[in-house]
Amino acid sequence: MDLLADATLVLAGTLTALIAGLFFSFSFVTNRGLGRLGDTGYLRAMQSINVAIVNPVFLVAFLGPLVLLPLALIFRLQDGWSAVGGLLLAASVLYIVGGFGITVGANIPLNNRLDAVDLVTATDAEASSVRRWFEEPWARWHALRTVATTLSVALVLVAALIS
Repeated sequence: MDLLADATLVLAGTLTALIAGLFFSFSFVTNRGLGRLGDTGYLRAMQSINVAIVNPVFLVAFLGPLVLLPLALIFRLQDGWSAVGGLLLAASVLYIVGGFGITVGANIPLNNRLDAVDLVTATDAEASSVRRWFEEPWARWHALRTVATTLSVALVLVAALIS
């Protein structure tokens, strides 16, 4: 395989792994730490994270696999269909649907709804209510995208090993 195809596969896998790692660490470290906070503290922290995560480095890592995983597949398909093509197709679908799709379709709408809440004027009861509608659904969707992106990484690794 030529250098461009190999470089694309490595970069696609690396960026996918960075996002899977971010999601994994958020699931098993950040969410657990945030869970120990009171309602208003938890909600303020999540609002702050929602702002901080929108930065160029994150966006390159998050959006890169949307292009690079299918491109790696296209490069591999130039030699015809193979097991590697199937692995890269599955990795692409898992990332696009499970990583990107869940983020855009579920987590970001919850984040936007949370960001619209004025925590300065919210009572304790209101903060508790907001946390109830936000935390569990957000964590559930986040867990699914964590699994999807982790599986995507594993498939890219297997594809790289057998190609």
